[in-house]
Amino acid sequence: MKLYVSSLGVQLLPILFVSYATAFSGRYTANLASHTLFRQTSGRSRKIQPVYSYLQKENTKYHNDKEITEKDSLLRFSKDVKHVLHELRGSPVDLTLPKLFRNTNRLSYSNTWALEDWERHYSRKRYFRYILNFPKSRLLFRILPQMSLLTIWTVLVIWVENMFVKKVHIPLAPLGIVSTFVAFLLTTRSNMGLSRLDEGRKAWSKVVLHTKEMAHLISAFIYPHDKQLALKLGREVSCFAWLLKSQLRFVPEEDIADIVNTMIVDKRDARYILQQRQKPLAVVMRIRQAIHHLGKKGKLSTAEEMALDHTAHSLSEVITSTGRIRASPIPVLYTSHTTRLLTFYLASLPTSLYLSGMDGIVTLLITWAVGFAMLGLDELSHLCEQPFRLMPMYQISKRSMLAVADAFTCRPPPLDEDELDDESHLSQKELTTYWNSDDATKLSDDVME
Repeated sequence: MKLYVSSLGVQLLPILFVSYATAFSGRYTANLASHTLFRQTSGRSRKIQPVYSYLQKENTKYHNDKEITEKDSLLRFSKDVKHVLHELRGSPVDLTLPKLFRNTNRLSYSNTWALEDWERHYSRKRYFRYILNFPKSRLLFRILPQMSLLTIWTVLVIWVENMFVKKVHIPLAPLGIVSTFVAFLLTTRSNMGLSRLDEGRKAWSKVVLHTKEMAHLISAFIYPHDKQLALKLGREVSCFAWLLKSQLRFVPEEDIADIVNTMIVDKRDARYILQQRQKPLAVVMRIRQAIHHLGKKGKLSTAEEMALDHTAHSLSEVITSTGRIRASPIPVLYTSHTTRLLTFYLASLPTSLYLSGMDGIVTLLITWAVGFAMLGLDELSHLCEQPFRLMPMYQISKRSMLAVADAFTCRPPPLDEDELDDESHLSQKELTTYWNSDDATKLSDDVME
């Protein structure tokens, strides 16, 4: 009887120890997985701030060097877009991403994929590549604190049971029942995380669609009647994706101020946008203000007003849907219950395996493998739960700005001679200086717009 009581005590002791230890490391993991963005905001202010401070100085110099004119023009619009895409945001690396996902040479969901990336992804060599690169695994790095704790605990349990407890046979069937519930909870949470990732990706892809559509409508309906107002609206629409990205990534205002000050010619409008709580919504409000202004003057037909307003509503809907995903996580009660049951299972696993007759080394290896599988799945579900931290928002924001600029600089030839303006003589090459060497050939292959 004493032997069984002592064995039961040894089994309960690891559970209590690992529960408290996991609670301690869980704070670290939770901060790393779910709240890193809040914690890194201040960190980015220290690390990225010098980069953007330098860009701010260069941007001020750029504005001082620009020819100051009262009227805007397509040529100036093209020059400003080039300055943003090739200088202010010319780096291929998104500095607002967690450092672990900034490597552009590795296959990652945080980058837009081309054909060669897909071929590398489904190549049969991927098995050897993933096995050889296991020590460099990003997932292993994220769960390393939990895995280290589990390894130390397993060694301690084996030593205690080997030195102070007489080995008795304990069947693994009861623990197998618990593992069924743990696997079910982890699978369900992973499915919820993947569904949030898919929903966020669909919502963000609509940014390119709706900004491009809005730019086309402005170019077709407003540009022939009021070129200056059309360019003003086009500049603000080109900033929409960058503004929404900064809002979803919790980045400070100065990280987006350089783009706004470059693209928005009227500094009153630039200050207005930067002072708003929801900066992308300021663009939608400006568009609706312009629709009312032109409609009152009779420069827009009812059908044109409805088309513009419908697209403005779509942009507003994107803001709402992405904000809903960002503000509402998977129910915390479900997450806490899954974490507690997972902790109980992993704490009991080494004791049950060793007392079932397995060797110490085998117990350690099996515990490590099961821990890596379950803790890794749990960590993946946390990563997918906050999709806007992982999505290639940086590259897609560039594509959105490109699409908006193309709507003005790549306008088709006029149908009537009356539609000619003072820049109709400019060639396509002169108006699209913001294109790089691949834009004319690989634009459709790099990302679906």
